[in-house]
Amino acid sequence: MNSEHSLPDIKLLIAIYILLAIGLSMLYSASISISYKIYKVEYYIFLKQLIWAVIGSILFLILLNIDYNFFKRSARFFILFAIFLLILVLIPGVGKEVNNSRSWIVIKGFTFQPAEFAKFALIIYLSYIFSKKRRDGEDLNFFEAYLPALIIISIIFFLVLLQPDFGTAFILMAIAVTLTFISGVKTAYIINTIIFLLPFLYLLIFKVGYRKFRILTFLNPWSDPTGMGYNIIQSIKCFSYGKIFGVGFGKGIQKLYYLPQAHTDFIFSVVAEELGLLGILWIIFIYVYIIYRIFRIIRKVEDRFAFFYSSGVLIILSYQTLINLFVCTGLIPVTGTPLPFISYGGSSLIINMVSLGIVLNISREINRVNRSEVTLSDE
Repeated sequence: MNSEHSLPDIKLLIAIYILLAIGLSMLYSASISISYKIYKVEYYIFLKQLIWAVIGSILFLILLNIDYNFFKRSARFFILFAIFLLILVLIPGVGKEVNNSRSWIVIKGFTFQPAEFAKFALIIYLSYIFSKKRRDGEDLNFFEAYLPALIIISIIFFLVLLQPDFGTAFILMAIAVTLTFISGVKTAYIINTIIFLLPFLYLLIFKVGYRKFRILTFLNPWSDPTGMGYNIIQSIKCFSYGKIFGVGFGKGIQKLYYLPQAHTDFIFSVVAEELGLLGILWIIFIYVYIIYRIFRIIRKVEDRFAFFYSSGVLIILSYQTLINLFVCTGLIPVTGTPLPFISYGGSSLIINMVSLGIVLNISREINRVNRSEVTLSDE
C-alpha cells in the first residue's frame, strides 16, 4: 500500500485505547468476587482479559500495516471458515455448553466464540459482494448480489440459532439488513424478505416458552423477582445506588453475588453503581466519539469495499453498545450482548480490535492519498 509515510486517525486510536483502559479497570472491579470464588485469585479474570488485550493489540498493530484489500480478496475464505466454526461448535465434545447454549470452543484453557468471528466475516463478505457488484446509477442485481448475500445471511443466522443464541442471531440479522439497505439493493427486495420472515420470527420468539416468558417478565420484572425478572431488578438497583457520583471505584455492593454476570453482560450496571451518572455519561461520550470518528472516515473513503466495511463496523459497534445499555437500564429484554471493549470476553475484544484495526488502516490510506494529492498540487 506504500503508506509508511502516513498516519492513521490518531484521535480514533487514542479513543479506542482510553475505552480499553476503562474497560480493564472496571472489569477488575466487577470480577474480584467471582474470580476469588471460582479461582481463589481475585485478579484471575482480569489477567485473562489483559492477555486477550495484549493479543488484540498485537493483531491491531499488524492489521494497521496490511493492505485492507487483502480482506476483500479473502472474503470467501473468511465466510466459509466462519461457517465451518459455527458447525464445529455444535458438535458434542468440541463445543462447550454454558447456560444451555453451545457457543464456545475451548483451546488450552481459553474459550473462543465462533459467533463473534462470524460477525466479522459477515461484514467482510457483504462488503465484498456489494462493492464487487456495484454499478454507479444502478440498483444491485438480484442474482449477482442480493441472492448470494441472502443465502449466506440465512446460513449464519440458522447456525447461530441452533446453539441456541437468539440474541447474537438477531444482531447478525440486524447488521446484515442495515448493511444491505445502504448497499444499493432495491428496497423492495429487503421489505419483501422481511415480510416473508415475520411469521418465522414470531414463532421463534412467542412460541418458544422461555423467550416468550422473558419478554412478559421484561414488561413487569416484579412479577417474577427471583426468576426471570431478577437480573433486570438487580441492574436497576445499581443505577439507583450510584446516583450522580457513584459509591466509588471498587466499592460497589451489587457485584458481590447480587448482580448476575456483573463482569460480562451487566458490567455497565457496575459502572453506574461505582462511578454514577457522571461515569456512565463519560463512557457513552467515548463511544459516541469513536462512532463519530468512524463516520468521518466513511465520508472520506472512495473505495467501495472500504466504505461498506467501515459502515459495517460502525453498525455493529453502535448496535451492540445500544443493546447492552438498553438491557442494563431495563429498556429491552435481556439478550446476552457484551458491551464492546468493557465486558469480559476474549473473542469479543479481539474481534473488536481487529475490526477497528482495519478501519484505522483504511483511514491511513485516506491520509496517504490526501497527502499525495497535496504534494502534487504543490508541485
